[in-house]
Amino acid sequence: MFSSSKNIESIGKLFLEFKKYLELQKEFVKLDAAEKLTVMLTTVFTVAVLLLLGSIVLLFLAFAMAYYASEAFGSELMGFSFVAMVVLLLAVIFYFNRNRMVVRPLARFMAKLFLDNGNGH
Repeated sequence: MFSSSKNIESIGKLFLEFKKYLELQKEFVKLDAAEKLTVMLTTVFTVAVLLLLGSIVLLFLAFAMAYYASEAFGSELMGFSFVAMVVLLLAVIFYFNRNRMVVRPLARFMAKLFLDNGNGH
């Protein structure tokens, strides 16, 4: 009788410890998700700001290049057309290399972010 009572008490303690472990695991998952979401949103925001500022810089550089080309070609229409063709060529090159330039780095970033075991910190 004494042994059976001790076993039931031990099983009860084990159950309480397991319940506490599950609650801690739930909290860990919440914190881990919050950390990964923070990293992802920070990265998206940073890239968006850099793309916006970079686009403005490229716009002004394109205007400067168009005015310079217009002097070289002798016509503003030819200068701006030349710059438009250069931008179109860059867009086509980017489109055909989008897998290498966008998809793979993004997949690598997401895999590193979500599949990291926590050893990297």
